[in-house]
Amino acid sequence: MPKEPENTIKLAEMGENRCGTVAQIEGDSRFISRIVSIGLTPGSDFTLLKNDGHSPVLVFCRDTVIAINHKECSQVFVKVES
Repeated sequence: MPKEPENTIKLAEMGENRCGTVAQIEGDSRFISRIVSIGLTPGSDFTLLKNDGHSPVLVFCRDTVIAINHKECSQVFVKVES
């Protein structure tokens, strides 16, 4: 099992209405290609709009709202602004 990058949390663990920066994306090449193509790339800033634990996580990034399921969110590591 890959080790979580230092000073980061999984996107799935992040609270609503918080801002952060994508630190790292893990997964197979298909997942990485898809998530990068919708604009969520390492270094990009975002705001997490919704994370209720049931429905997809909603992220606002690059002037677009992106819906990501919880399993995929556990493969995206972020640095959260304090």
